[in-house]
Formats: sequence, structure tokens, C-alpha cells
Amino acid sequence: MDYEAFKDIPDVEYMYRTERGSTYAHLPGSQTIRNRSGEKHRDTSTGVQPKSGKTVYMDKPSTAALAGWLQNPDVSTQLIPEIGPDGKPTGNAQIKLLEDYGPKKVGSVVAKAPFTTKPEVGLHPVEIYKSQSPVGDTGKGVHFGNAITEVLEGGLGQKPIRGTGSSTGLGGRRPGAGEVINMLNPLKLAKGGAIKMPDNYSQGSWKII
Repeated sequence: MDYEAFKDIPDVEYMYRTERGSTYAHLPGSQTIRNRSGEKHRDTSTGVQPKSGKTVYMDKPSTAALAGWLQNPDVSTQLIPEIGPDGKPTGNAQIKLLEDYGPKKVGSVVAKAPFTTKPEVGLHPVEIYKSQSPVGDTGKGVHFGNAITEVLEGGLGQKPIRGTGSSTGLGGRRPGAGEVINMLNPLKLAKGGAIKMPDNYSQGSWKII
């Protein structure tokens, strides 16, 4: 799987490859287009997927913390950016309940984790097509990608950017003791399947600066 699928796409800021062979083009506005590889997937379908509404990047523990809630069909949740008391984004993504769930009330934040909007080796792309996951849904509107193994700045013909993806992008940030993380739900990460664009996909309140 190479980057030729993106040769006619204007304004590509980065291109990168993930550990199962898929390639991505990162566009202005933190959106991505994925050329899906069937390598090491149960679903062996391939091809260019629809452009995401927003794409952010996280380490593996962070994707696990969020996916455990978002992909639970018994809970109505939404993936949104955290806004601080000053009205500005904090750099964390959070899972908020859209309905009461046991003792937890609608609007409760049940998990959150840091993200960056720049792809780096070692981080995982999180492509957001639909930020809400109602009861009965398994978070199909959000695609949790595999770890990035190579990043190229710009379009075709660029050299890979070296890096670990574990320091600069997230600044070493991890959810602190005062932040809400609940890992009781199964940590079932998405298998990286093909995405079918919803009829009306929503970016929710993902206004990333």
C-alpha cells in the first residue's frame, strides 16, 4: 500500500502509514483520507475511505480508555473536546454521557485523555465521522486506527520524519489523578474496518484550534 492514491489531492500537510499497512493523507482542518489495507485484518476490503470530519492522534492507552466507553452498545455517549474554564480547549478529548447510565447522570464525563492534531510515529489516528454513539451503536462513527510507523511532511516525494511519537505531540501529558477515567467497560478497540459515511455525519463540537 503506497501513497499514490493521494497524488491528486491538494493541500496535503502530511502522509503516513500505520502498522497494518493503511496509508493516510492529513489535510488542513485536521481531516484525513485513509487508503485502507486489508493486511492482517479479518475484513480484507481495501480502498480509499471518505474524508473524516476531524482526526486527532493519541497513544494506545488513551484510545483504549475512550473506546471502552464509546464502543459499549449499552451506553449512549459522545466524543468531544474538553473546554476549560477560560473557554479554550484543554488538549483533552472526553467521553460524555448522553443519557443516564446507572448512578451516572446525563452529561457526566466518564473518560478523558490527551490528544494532538499532528501525526507522529507511535501515535494512533482517531478519525471522527460521527461523534455520538447512541444505545445500540458500537461507536461505528469513530475509527480507531493502528499505530503510525512512518510520517512524511507534505505530498509525494517527501522524506519520512523521524520520531517516536511519544514525547513531542502530547508533551508527556497523561490524565492526572483528578481526572475521570473509568475502565470498567470492555476495552474492545475497533478492528480498523471500512467506513461507510453516515448520511449526515456530524463533527459535533469538534472545533480544534
